[in-house]
Amino acid sequence: MTREFMGSKAIRYPISPLKLPRDGMLVRFEADETERGALAGELDISAVETFVGDLRVLPWRAEGVRVTGRFAATVVQLSVVSLEPLRQTITEPFEMIFVPEGSKLARTDQPGEQELYIDPEGEDPPEVYAGHTIDLGPYLVEAMALALDPYPREADAVFDRVDTDLDPDARPPSAFEALVSLVPRDDEDKN
Repeated sequence: MTREFMGSKAIRYPISPLKLPRDGMLVRFEADETERGALAGELDISAVETFVGDLRVLPWRAEGVRVTGRFAATVVQLSVVSLEPLRQTITEPFEMIFVPEGSKLARTDQPGEQELYIDPEGEDPPEVYAGHTIDLGPYLVEAMALALDPYPREADAVFDRVDTDLDPDARPPSAFEALVSLVPRDDEDKN
C-alpha cells in the first residue's frame, strides 16, 4: 500500500487477529501526549488535544478481520480567514477489513491489465497485512487526516472584498519593470 499515512510513525496500535472470539473483542485506543504531538506534526496542524478510538475487532470470512467503531479527536487548526487558533471536535465512524497476505479474499492484480476498476458505490477492498499483527495506528491517522476540515474557519468569518479594478496609474510595477530598472543603461555606464 502506498498511501501517504501508511508510513505514519505518530500512532502505533498493533492488534493480534489470531484467536478472536466469535462476538469480537472491544478495543479502546487513547493517544498519549507524545503521540498527539507527533500526530499534530505529521498532519501539519497546531495541536491534537485528544484522540480516542472505541473499536470492535471481529473475525471476517474465516481468515479476515473486520474492525468497526468510532474515533473522536479534538484538534486545533489555524483559521484560513483570521489565522487565529480554532478548536474543532471530530467524531467519525471507522470500519476496515483486513486479510492476511496470500488470501483469496484480497484483491489480486490481473496479469496484463493496466487498468483498475473501482466501484465508487461499492465496498472498499480489504487491506492486506503480513505477519501475526495488524497495526491500526496508521489507518486511524489516515481516517483522521481525511476528517480534518481542509479550510477551517470561524462560523461568522468572512473574507473582505478584494478590489480587482485598480487604477492603471496606481498599479505597482510588474516584476519585469522592476528588473529593467536595475539594468544600467549605456549612457549610465560611461559616467
